[in-house]
Amino acid sequence: MCHDHCPRPISGGDAIDERTVEIPLSSGSLPAIVTLPDTRPAPAILLLHDINGVNDFYRDVARRLAAAGYVTLLPDLFFRQAPLADDSREARFARMQAMEQSTTLMDIESALIWLRHHEHTTGQVGSIGFCMGGTLVMLAASRDTAPTATVAYYGFPYRERTPMAPLLPSDEDEAANLQSPLLAFWGTEDAGVGMDNVDRYQAKLDRYGKDSDFVRYPGIGHGFLTFDSTAPSFSQSHDSWERTLHFLDERLVRSVAS
Repeated sequence: MCHDHCPRPISGGDAIDERTVEIPLSSGSLPAIVTLPDTRPAPAILLLHDINGVNDFYRDVARRLAAAGYVTLLPDLFFRQAPLADDSREARFARMQAMEQSTTLMDIESALIWLRHHEHTTGQVGSIGFCMGGTLVMLAASRDTAPTATVAYYGFPYRERTPMAPLLPSDEDEAANLQSPLLAFWGTEDAGVGMDNVDRYQAKLDRYGKDSDFVRYPGIGHGFLTFDSTAPSFSQSHDSWERTLHFLDERLVRSVAS
């Protein structure tokens, strides 16, 4: 079920500068973890988790991004929901379905603004999201507060609408308003997303002349990213991660203009 554990966490090197923070909202605050690189100020990344929430996998990804030179913010998008009744797939889906999409997008906007003004950032902010988070970063890229660069891993361009989540990245208005360069990854065997939906989304973005690069890896499914060299999808994971870091390095400024 996407990334519910972390089989091969980053190890060695210097201690990680990792802090818990509260992002001010119009009502209350958004709990998050900020992970800082050694060299500051630095460009920033907003990292959005999947249905499993903040866990060791996402903390590990944040540390890897910090090691690559990015201030990384990992917010808990489920902070308004009650704790899981149990550890089942059904309970996790129920928690996700209880999220109000419009409120979550406002939380994401607040996190992006907070990162732009953080003392340790250059003001340049990118975003990376996985599954649920991948869908959310695609939607956030169509808002006025859009990040400078967006990376989506196996997000859903199209899925069934619900009263709590009525917007889809493939909606005409969302595609027309995309304001951030988009790099996105899928496995061709991802039946949940459906490559026909990815193809239609890409065609729509192309029609609007948007800056997008969709990478499809044959023979693998959903949730393929791993840093475990023994895993079946490691070669595709390594390629996607190298593409991600190159994309971010090209798009995000590493110094503050004097």
